[in-house]
Parts: sequence; C-alpha cells; structure tokens
Amino acid sequence: MSDNPDKNLDYEAEGGSVVDVHDAVRREKVLPPTGKEPISFGPLILTALVLILGAGYLGAYSNGFRDDIYVTKYYRPDPRPAGAGGDAAAEKLAWIDQWMKDGKKVYNNCVPCHGPAGAGQPGLFPPLKDSEWVNGGTTRLGAIMLKGISGPFTVNGVGYNNIMAPWDTLGDEKVAQVLTYIRREFGTLKEGEDGIVTTEMVKAAREQFKDRTTPWDEAGLRAIPEDSMLPGAKVDPQTGQPAQ
Repeated sequence: MSDNPDKNLDYEAEGGSVVDVHDAVRREKVLPPTGKEPISFGPLILTALVLILGAGYLGAYSNGFRDDIYVTKYYRPDPRPAGAGGDAAAEKLAWIDQWMKDGKKVYNNCVPCHGPAGAGQPGLFPPLKDSEWVNGGTTRLGAIMLKGISGPFTVNGVGYNNIMAPWDTLGDEKVAQVLTYIRREFGTLKEGEDGIVTTEMVKAAREQFKDRTTPWDEAGLRAIPEDSMLPGAKVDPQTGQPAQ
C-alpha cells in the first residue's frame, strides 16, 4: 500500500495516467465475437471471377454437350445403348452380332478348360480352335455339348483322357449361342456356311439324344457322320428370321 493516503490510485497506476490508458484502449480495434467476424471480399471476388470465366469457357467450347464434335471422317463413336439413360435412336446391332456377344458370355464358363482363345491346355484339355470336332457338322458338336464326354479322346491327332460334363441344364437359346460362338470364332467354316446354330436346332438335338443317359466316348461320337447337321431352318444373320 502507498504511504500517501491522499494519492488516488484510480487515476494513477504504475506511474501512468488512467486517462492515457483509456485513450489507448479506445484506439484499439474491438474484436468481434467468435463466429461474427467480417467476411473478406478478396475470396468472394476470386470465386466470382472463376465462375464467370468457367461459364464463359463452357459456353464457348462445350457445343451444348453434344457428341457430334468428335465425329470426323476418321472417327465415329459407337452409339449410346438404347434403354434407360441411353439413346433411343441408337443403332441396333445385327442379330448375329448380338447372338455372338451372348454366346461369348456363355463361353466364359468354358474358359477355365479351353482358354479364352480356344487353345485348350496341352496334355489336359483339348483345343477348340481348328478342331475337327468344331469344323465338322453341328450334330456331333450338339451331342458333345448336351451329353458330355468321358474317357480317351483324340483332337487334332493328340490324345486326351479326361471328362467333360454335360451342359444339358443350359436353356436351348444359350446352348445355341455358345455353339454358334465356338463355330464362328474357333472353327474353319466351309464355303457358304455361316456357322449359325439356332434354338430350333438345339431342340432337335435334345430330342435326338434324349434317351442317352451316359456321356459319349470317342467311338460313339465317330459313329455320327462327320458332316451331319442338326435339322432346322437357316436364318438371316441380320434379322435372325428364317432366310427366304
């Protein structure tokens, strides 16, 4: 405490005037409460500038987001698929192209043994590519697909000894599609042949071999004439309708 009882501590502190202290306080900027600070105009101006320039660029170069800007005499993009979210005016695939696409999907079940290119696995699983069983008539191929094979089997002069399970649980359409894919993708077709196997032909094969309860052996398959074809009308590859 001060020894001078007349000294007013409200007006003097640490040797400085309280009035001077108040003046200094008044010169200081008052900090706003948290969350109520003023917004800087710099970022707002920069954001507005980016939006304006971006909108101008899109307007000048987006061509209304149409894809015809990519069409040239060297490149024409595939049509968007029809259906939900697609282009209703998209060109429709030819029947044979769709039939082959679906056949390739079914063939994915055969890839573990015969490989994606139909080359098989040496010593284990026979090839389909250029195999006499693929190049021949459709009756043998349908018989193999529906009833399977068991025991020694010769393909392109090479012996194999394993089992192919029957695929008779597949629907007629899927069997027809995969047989068409195998013949056209891996076979060597004779002149004038289109390699197409139809649902009608697979139904005929089921009827022909319905009484067989065991897989084929090579002797049984060779008893079927090599050029024997399953009965059924030929179809127009473009439409899938019976050929005129």
